Amino acid sequence: MKGVLGWIKKNLLIVISVLVIVVLLPVGFVFSSGWNKSIKETAAEEFNKQRGQLQRAGSVTYALPAVFEGEQAVNESRVPNRAVTLFYQEQKEERVEQVLRVVERGTEFNRREHGVLVEGLLPEARNERARRQLGLDMAERVSGTTEPDGTVVRPSVYRSLLRRVNAGQPIAPEELGATLNEFRDRETQRYTSQNTDASLTEEQQRSLEKDLAARRLGEYAGRANALAFYASLDALRDPGETGWTGVPEPRQTDVTSYAPVTESIAYGWQWDYWILSDLLEAFALANTDPMTGAATVTNGVIKRVERVKIESFEVDETAGDRDDQSGRSGARDPFRGNNPQASGGPRFQTFTGRTGGAADSPFDVRMVEVSAVVSTQKLPRLLDAIGRVNNMTVVGITLEPADVWGDLELGYFYGSDHVMRATLLIETVWLRAWTEPLMPDPVRTKLGLPPRSTDEDEDGFTEP
Repeated sequence: MKGVLGWIKKNLLIVISVLVIVVLLPVGFVFSSGWNKSIKETAAEEFNKQRGQLQRAGSVTYALPAVFEGEQAVNESRVPNRAVTLFYQEQKEERVEQVLRVVERGTEFNRREHGVLVEGLLPEARNERARRQLGLDMAERVSGTTEPDGTVVRPSVYRSLLRRVNAGQPIAPEELGATLNEFRDRETQRYTSQNTDASLTEEQQRSLEKDLAARRLGEYAGRANALAFYASLDALRDPGETGWTGVPEPRQTDVTSYAPVTESIAYGWQWDYWILSDLLEAFALANTDPMTGAATVTNGVIKRVERVKIESFEVDETAGDRDDQSGRSGARDPFRGNNPQASGGPRFQTFTGRTGGAADSPFDVRMVEVSAVVSTQKLPRLLDAIGRVNNMTVVGITLEPADVWGDLELGYFYGSDHVMRATLLIETVWLRAWTEPLMPDPVRTKLGLPPRSTDEDEDGFTEP
């Protein structure tokens, strides 16, 4: 042992060097293995990065958006190819053009021939004087004017609308009375001329009464065959119920007691006119025989329109709310109804899911309730006609018995069809693509739209 220790002391440097070599060999192996792995990972990452860049530089993604509902979008990554690029470019341009055509056709379908009743009032009159004059003209056109005794001075445009669709009332009692009196006198003279005592026998009296009843029924039927459907201006009048509106009552010729008509009020009246004109034309279309082109009460689905109520479009606005410097309206609450922001949510929930009235919405919605006597068998024709005239959908319907004999006593002849009284809830959609340029600033503000710019080009519509 002493010899070993002595040898170590004499060769201490050699021993230390050997120990260092023995220790460093495994440690070096461990450290070199870790460095090698790190270098490999770094190199692999850099390789993958460079390869990805090369692959992306060597390929492009071709895509075609889906146009129709249920259609899948096309996405394809491949090496750039001039022919493929031109193909996708042409296909995309064609699809964009198709979409634009659909939008244009949809807008034209919704706008139809709708214009403004009074030119120069919407969206803003040029000055206060023009506003008062044009507002008065608008009121007289919509409501009509009468003398204090009820004599019509200026008929409402809705009277012309009813005439246009050939809607009217049963034969007037005075007209029917005169016809029946003439018939009775003529038949009485014919009967009495056959008798020596110049009087009617009991049998002749019964026959005459039977003939008079038949003649009355014939007059009712003749009137029904001369009309597309029964309807009167009273059926379109404002019902005076909360949440509903309609045609205002006629004005007296003395207009000094009426408040000025603002642009927002005029817009509401104009919108109502568009709605009612579409509905009446849909009713006439539903009653039109596709073979003969004739529209009559007896052969149609709509027999009698009893009441049409439109979801209210209210305007809380007076002349004092106006900014005299700018001349623009300052309404407090000009739009209420289908606007969720104004009424705390849509008033009607329907299966279509349409609400409208929001700032980012491309359309607005007005609901309409129609009460009418209809042919139950032909009711699908009515539902189809409503959708064919404009963007209108029947979203609710209830049926109840109709008093056929009671209505007949009043002159309403419905023919041989089985009829019931139907209450229809109809959703009407109005695209802002053409209505927005006519909106006054108070309406735009309530809808969340920015005010009109002073140099904005305005679209005008000249025909109602």
